[in-house]
Amino acid sequence: MSTDCVPPGVCAPQTQTDQARVVLISLHTSPLAQAGGRDAGGLNVYVNELSRSLADSGVAVDIVTSDADAEQPLTKDRITRLEDGRRVHTLAVGEKARRDKSKLLDHLDALTARALRSLDAVDLSRITTVHSHYWISGLAGIKIAHAAAAPLVHTMHTIAAVKQERDPESQESPHRTIAESMIAREADMVTANTDREISDLKRLFGLSDDQIALVRPGVDLSVFHPPVDADPRLGPMDGRPLRLAFAGRLQPHKGPQVAVEALGAFRRSMPEVPVELVVAGSQSGDGVLDLGLLAEAMGVRDSVHALPPLPHSELADLFRRSDAVLMPSYSESFGLVALEAMACGTPVLAHDVGGLSALVEHRSSGRLIPSLDPEAWATEMRWLVLHRSAWGRYSRAAATLAGEYSWAATAAATQEAYRRVSLVVSG
Repeated sequence: MSTDCVPPGVCAPQTQTDQARVVLISLHTSPLAQAGGRDAGGLNVYVNELSRSLADSGVAVDIVTSDADAEQPLTKDRITRLEDGRRVHTLAVGEKARRDKSKLLDHLDALTARALRSLDAVDLSRITTVHSHYWISGLAGIKIAHAAAAPLVHTMHTIAAVKQERDPESQESPHRTIAESMIAREADMVTANTDREISDLKRLFGLSDDQIALVRPGVDLSVFHPPVDADPRLGPMDGRPLRLAFAGRLQPHKGPQVAVEALGAFRRSMPEVPVELVVAGSQSGDGVLDLGLLAEAMGVRDSVHALPPLPHSELADLFRRSDAVLMPSYSESFGLVALEAMACGTPVLAHDVGGLSALVEHRSSGRLIPSLDPEAWATEMRWLVLHRSAWGRYSRAAATLAGEYSWAATAAATQEAYRRVSLVVSG
């Protein structure tokens, strides 16, 4: 349940309190958007779940976003009060910015001013921390934090230089690398998902240990969990298909094309074994990735099944039906889908990069693959067929590892970062 406050005066502003008040900024995509569609992905889940957990812990939470990826554009700015108390400030950005999100940069001063007015409209309390997510939001965060005289915490989520190191063909805004360097200099604290990301932040931006906080993402274990009854995937396959899944945005950097090509190689090497690949997601970015045409060329058109982006309950059901979830990304700062899959007791076949290297325990909760060569991925698919006795061990290890993560723990680590930065700023 939520309440729209349009015009903003419908929601009377609260008076000054001593309660911590955090403003989370996610301008280019709404954290309430369905992950897997357009530009919505792990960042959306992260901001939504983090903000929910912060609110549950007693923090006053405002989220500043825009209608840049909304199905229906807004004619005016909107404030929505969610049932748990979070206030979502959605800024109308216009058709040009909806077509090309880099245009948000042209209106950053105006968007910042409107965001500050919207924040004042619902709460007169002092903003204690501004927390921006991704580079466009980081630029806005610098301005909002300065205007509010509040410390700025930033989460990169992905870093342009790291993406291009792993995937030289990836297309990035020419402004992004400059912007990320500026944000790293201006932010009072930068959070990192993994130790490997900490190393990247030090290497690329010269940040020191006291400028970085390790904050691991979480998973909703009430939704993502192993089958309640006997797991039908255990034991011999007895003629049933090998069931594989890919979930995420359909763009080359995420590697769904690698999954389809690997399926073709698997079919050629084990034609007697039926196999299915479910791809849940929608096109993202400028390039069109025709997986249907690729599947036909690979001779597996009958084995590839496309689904739209799925809500979490349905995504968890898909993972619980699957023998493995594939993550052939060129790079991942964390790989939230891998964690969600493991929480369902589903081993992960993952490219050995970034956060996936830290999250997936090779030969325990999944298999790390050193390249994106489809033949190498087909080899691991064959392993799933030939080593059914080991599958149960992998499944249990995956669920056990995922059980160590929670969004409450993410929120606690984030609040510790807020406390640290407040001490530094006030000192």
